[in-house]
Amino acid sequence: MNTVGERLKTLREGMKFSQKKMAALLNVTQPSINRYEHGQSVPSIELLIKYADYFDVTIEEILY
Repeated sequence: MNTVGERLKTLREGMKFSQKKMAALLNVTQPSINRYEHGQSVPSIELLIKYADYFDVTIEEILY
């Protein structure tokens, strides 16, 4: 079963972005991206909306 963090990582890696580049695009820190991808922290709904908009997916695709 894929977790939210795994889906976020898959989206990022699909674009060949580093965590640092993703952090800059979303205006968060690289350690935050790392924590989201490893399930140590949960991104806010606002950040999930940014991810969804950037990758042209629905929030549901990220969450489920």
